[in-house]
Formats: sequence, structure tokens, C-alpha cells
Amino acid sequence: MASEITAVDESLVREISAAGAEPDWLAAYRLESLARHAALPTPALTDERWRRTDLRGLDPAAFTAASRNGQPDATATAANSRLAGVTFGGQNVQADWWHQANSLDADLRASGVLFTSMEAAVRDHPDLVRKSLTGERTETSLDKFEALQSALWRGGNFLHVPDGVEVELPLHSLLWMTQADISTQVQTSVIVGKGARVQFVDEQASETASSPAVAGARVDAYIDDGGTLDYAFVQDWGLHTAAFKTVRARLGRDANFNYVEFAMGAVLVKSFVEGTMPEPGASCEMWGLSLLDGRRHIDNETHQHHIADHTFSNLLYKGVLRERGRSVFYGMISIDDTAGQSNSYQANNNLLLSKEARADSIPGMEIKTYDVRCTHGATISRVDEEELYYLQSRGFTRPQAEWLAVRGYVGPVLDRLGNEPVRDAVEAAVLARAGRD
Repeated sequence: MASEITAVDESLVREISAAGAEPDWLAAYRLESLARHAALPTPALTDERWRRTDLRGLDPAAFTAASRNGQPDATATAANSRLAGVTFGGQNVQADWWHQANSLDADLRASGVLFTSMEAAVRDHPDLVRKSLTGERTETSLDKFEALQSALWRGGNFLHVPDGVEVELPLHSLLWMTQADISTQVQTSVIVGKGARVQFVDEQASETASSPAVAGARVDAYIDDGGTLDYAFVQDWGLHTAAFKTVRARLGRDANFNYVEFAMGAVLVKSFVEGTMPEPGASCEMWGLSLLDGRRHIDNETHQHHIADHTFSNLLYKGVLRERGRSVFYGMISIDDTAGQSNSYQANNNLLLSKEARADSIPGMEIKTYDVRCTHGATISRVDEEELYYLQSRGFTRPQAEWLAVRGYVGPVLDRLGNEPVRDAVEAAVLARAGRD
């Protein structure tokens, strides 16, 4: 039976909460989020962080959301994944609003690892969920969209790794959108215990449809002292989709957050990624690769926030732009007056493969103490003609030479994927999108 389609309003939020038998605090949180969304102004071109990204004609709240009455028509399996064939320690599969399947290695389950949908976690582990959902968060230019996501999320992922547990095989989540004219909003919460380690691959994808769609995602990660989280975000939405995403990681003493994202789809993307280091010895790496063609537009904001002393962060975001693709990057390094002996670097590089492609890069720093090392930079360039000439002199055609140059350019970001089968699968998708199967 097809699911009923319902407008975004208070009655829908109450229905979502009631259908999940959610606790009172979560129902109230959803309603507060919906009210906040309604109260916040829609970003305009006069806002500095939206000056290069035009939202006119797009209202995420106008897209339909399905109620939980009846059974959904939507289906998804691991076969829909760009990473099909990779062996994972556990998987979540979701189609549109509906969580479809969950698996977790028996030994991991016995060690206390929790990996399930957020809905199941609300039911079975409400205290852990409340801590991850309602923790203090910085304001961003995406607040209006994040408030809508907080009111409407369904499915998503909840991952908790107990102290001292090391998860050898990566865990994987697939969100597969099957419909157009809809809005999917998902929530992912990751809690990594003291000295624990885990790799997580978050994949969101769809085929291209003829009507528009909206995808909203929020990720909250908490990494305790000495813990390590390797988080890979793989996005390959159809070109009918506008996507909005916030990722926040809070690190304990000597904790490590290694984040890498691959943006291969969607017609419009606005993203905010933040690593906060309030304890000494924390280390945060952020890497990204965007592949843009047609009239695709991606706007990335990042924040490396050093609060404690002896903290480290490193960021490199790269773009490959063809046709009329456009990339926007706003990066900020904040070093508080309590963060002496910190070390931070930020770079945004863009490779333009057509005269119509455009990239805007605005790196920034705010340093409130001495005795730190902090640098940033940006490059916007075309393929080196001498490099192309050299390759052509060895028998390659110009398209082949250009493709080889692109392959070398994207390699350092792919190398951030520590699991070889995952790297091979993502590399195949990236290189196909970059212009050669």
C-alpha cells in the first residue's frame, strides 16, 4: 500500500513522534525545531555566507513528506550501493523515509557495539540518543535547514562503540532515494568510547529523476579520550536533488577525527563541517573532493576550532570543475586564547577543465593567542599545458592526457580511505564521474 503524502506542519511532526512512540522530550524537541525553522529567515543573496549560492525558487519545507501510515512502496538493498561487493562489519539500509535493514557482526554485537537506526536507538537507548541530539551546537548559515531536519528526521544511523573496542571492518550506511518531489531528512549520531576505534562509511545516493527533491542530513560525532573515528561521506545524489548537510565532531583528549567526503552528485549542495577540539592532544583531519559538471553548484563551509592547547588540524578540499560547474569554499580556522602550541593548516584547490567553470575560495583565520602555527591557502588553476604536452608526446590523446592529470589530482583524497576495498570502490565511482569509465 502506498504511503500517504502529508504537508510539513505541526500535525506531521506529532504524527512522526507518535508513530515512533517517542519520549516526551523528543516530541518537544521536534516541535521546538519546527518553530525555530519557521522563525528563521530564508537565506538571501545579501547574507555573506549565501552571497554566492542562490536559493530563489527552492523551499525545502514545501516538499512532501510521507506519513507512517501504511507500508511504503520504496525499497532499497545493498545492491543499490556504489560499494556493493565490499565486506562490511555491519550495514544499515534505508529507502527514502524508511529504514529497511540492519546487520552487525555477531562478535561486534557481543563486544557491546551498537549499530542501528536512530528510531530503534530512541526506543532502546533513549539516554544515549538524548545526549547526542540535544548537545550544544554552534550556529551556522544552515540553521534554518538544520532546524527542519531536526523536526522531520527519520531512519538515519546510531553508532556507539564502547571503551577500548577496535572495529576492524568498516561499518556502512546506505540511504537510497527512490522518488522525486520529496524531502528526506536523516540523523546520524556516532559515539566513540575511550581508546576505541571505528571506520564508518555514510553513503547517500539516487538515480536522476525529472522532478526536484531535497535531501537533508545532520551528523553529530562525539569521540572520547584516545578514541579514533574515520568517517567517509560518499554522496552521489541524482541531478534533481538539492542537498543540505551539517557535520560536527567534538573530540576528547588525544582523540582523532579523520573525515573525508566525496561529492559526486546533486544539482545544489550546501555543507558545513566542523571539528571542535576542547581537550589537549586532539587531532582533526578534513579532506574533500567535489566533481562538478553541467550547472552543478557546491558550497562548502568548514570550521577547525582549537579550544585546548597542543591540538592539531589539517584540511584539504579539492574540486574538479567541468562545463559550468561552480564551487564555493568558506573555511575558518579559530584558535582560542587557551589553545597555545596548536598547529593548523587549511587549503582549497580547484582544477578548472573548461572556460565556463568557476571557483570561489575564501579561507580565513581567527587567532587569539601567540605561539601557534597556522597557515592557509587556495589555488584555482587549469590543467598544466606542459604536463599535457608531455603526456601527448608519449602517445596519449589530449582527452587521455587530461584524464590522467585528473586521476593524479584526485589521488591524495582517495588515499585517505584506509580500507582498500572501500578505496577501490570509491575510486571507480570517482573516476567514472571524472570523465572515464
